[in-house]
Amino acid sequence: MPKVKTKPDKTRPPRLSRQYLRDQQWVFDHSPELVEKYPDEWIIVHKGEVLATGDKAFDIWRRADELGLRQPFLFLVEKGIHVY
Repeated sequence: MPKVKTKPDKTRPPRLSRQYLRDQQWVFDHSPELVEKYPDEWIIVHKGEVLATGDKAFDIWRRADELGLRQPFLFLVEKGIHVY
């Protein structure tokens, strides 16, 4: 029986890469140091290294694109209590 090609299900979010999950864990493991070094800034982490920082997520996302990162871990390092 021939295989039938199906269209990708666009209702599901993309799978997270192993590297993304490792970067996420790295951020949580190093959060005290990150809060001291990058308070209230957006960061991009890849392979346990902070590659870019800034106060606007869009600018940081653009930088990740320039670096060729397919699934960057973008994170807001919040210091203190924030009410949104």
